[in-house]
Amino acid sequence: MASVTTGLVFLGIAVIPTYLFVQARQASQAVGETETRSTASLTDGTVAVAGTVEAGPAGTLTHPVTGTDALAVRWDVEERGVDDEVAEVNDSGRQTVPFRLVDDDGAVDVDPTGADLHLSTTHGETFVDQLRAPGEQARTFIERVQENERRSHDAGTTQVHNTPINEARVHGVDGLDYQSRALQPGDTGYVLGYARQNDDGTDTIGDDGGEFIVSDMTRDELTADLGTNQWLLVGVALLFYALAVYVGFLA
Repeated sequence: MASVTTGLVFLGIAVIPTYLFVQARQASQAVGETETRSTASLTDGTVAVAGTVEAGPAGTLTHPVTGTDALAVRWDVEERGVDDEVAEVNDSGRQTVPFRLVDDDGAVDVDPTGADLHLSTTHGETFVDQLRAPGEQARTFIERVQENERRSHDAGTTQVHNTPINEARVHGVDGLDYQSRALQPGDTGYVLGYARQNDDGTDTIGDDGGEFIVSDMTRDELTADLGTNQWLLVGVALLFYALAVYVGFLA
């Protein structure tokens, strides 16, 4: 009975990378099937545009970890695998602000609120690890998140941030890496999402329930990155499916 239960646990774990694989596959297909267009030829519907990202009327946000100007930031908590071979993302958080993407023909406003952020390591930062203490800005960020989580817990409400920073020590974190990536003004930008025309004749790309991607990679770089992620997810899923079968039914 215990073996069957353990097998079901492995089966449940396998569902997670399977789900993530489906998401990565759908994103990869959307990028491959949607031709990049000029900002001057946008129509209502799903479009892909590329250019340079700039601050819009809403300005920039302050990167919560580094203190620099940014347009989108995501931070992840990763657990080290055996001998640092594999890192599993345990949790993440994000901040975004509406921005403008500019190409040779014009500009389009982007509201990245519901977008999947596929950000490279160009503006990446490991701000807490076992080898060094975090900087002052990172410590301030950690303390703020810890305080928000404490207040949310005391009030019985949803956490302001879902990053479980209170589960690890700031210095010498036990097997956890806190990493952030950012989209900053002047970066190359690629956006795939639903475009709609505003009353003043300008266009805005935002979330309309379909694929919505914001990246600081080119289309080719993003396609390669999504492809790599798919293979990794397939490998992890197959491993846990195999463990589920062996432990639950063959052992």
